[in-house]
Amino acid sequence: MKKFFLIFLILIFHSLVLANDNQDLKVSTSIDNQLKTLQDLYKSGALSGYEYEKEKKKILNN
Repeated sequence: MKKFFLIFLILIFHSLVLANDNQDLKVSTSIDNQLKTLQDLYKSGALSGYEYEKEKKKILNN
């Protein structure tokens, strides 16, 4: 019975760690997408260099 309980706790802990890793990956991907979109806007001329740098700092500081 103790072995079953220990295995159960290990599986729960492992699943929580994996869920946290997936959340970190989503945040990282989101930042990457925001920076790519920002760069596209800058390259298209929709943003000035100053606006680009200002918005980039906002994204990276979050």
